[in-house]
Amino acid sequence: MQFLTRLAIPGLALIASSMITSLAHAQGDLSEVIVTAQKRVPNQVAGVVIEKPPVIGLKRQADSAVRNIEIMSDSRDAELRRREVQAMLLAALERAKREGVSLVTGQFEVVEITGDNWRDQFPALAGKADANLDDEDEDDDDEDQDSKPKLSFEDDGSNAIARLKVKVKLDGSISNAQQKITAFVKAVPATGRSQIEQKEGLALTIINPDQYRDEIYRRVAAGANHAVSFYGAEYAVNVSGLDRAVAWSQVSNTEVFLYIPYSFTLGK
Repeated sequence: MQFLTRLAIPGLALIASSMITSLAHAQGDLSEVIVTAQKRVPNQVAGVVIEKPPVIGLKRQADSAVRNIEIMSDSRDAELRRREVQAMLLAALERAKREGVSLVTGQFEVVEITGDNWRDQFPALAGKADANLDDEDEDDDDEDQDSKPKLSFEDDGSNAIARLKVKVKLDGSISNAQQKITAFVKAVPATGRSQIEQKEGLALTIINPDQYRDEIYRRVAAGANHAVSFYGAEYAVNVSGLDRAVAWSQVSNTEVFLYIPYSFTLGK
């Protein structure tokens, strides 16, 4: 498929609808992604980090809030540690199902953990042979270069630790989301010497960022048309970058800013 990267808009003409309707981007396959404070385009889609987003984009409330947790045990016997962590994980999954909370994994794209797939997400915890290959997901390249993702399950000889995230729907303030997560963590029953700890701070998620592409197009078109309206009819707008991935950044405790790294110029 051919992508248009430069489009001339004579006078006040709208962005060509043929381009908008024919554009298909690999990013559309993303289901739910984690938003960080860093302004970025996902590496596997675009391979670049955008330092300064354009002015025109879409600000909206995030869909969910997530926080890292660790389920751990420091029992003396390694097999006992593994069983205790496994039992507490299964108890957490059962409680999450009842309380409308999700347990997820993933450094970039969110993957829900269920009673059916937890063995695939934590093969070493499930007792599979390739324990050293038990990694959280396939998104390792999406982490900051100076922060290598930790294994989803590991045992250092003293402590067995399973790493995952708790996700709650963001339907109020960020404080409400944190309260829900804390209440959930405290309610999960321990097995033996197992326990759960919250780690780091809250992050936001957005479901299928590419679904907002058309709305961003409309806003860019409106901005371009408004800019050219101050000049004569002989002026046109040249827009570039509309085939690029939808990017995002966190702009408040509960809001994200979605944008396409476009640019436009006016000329005759």
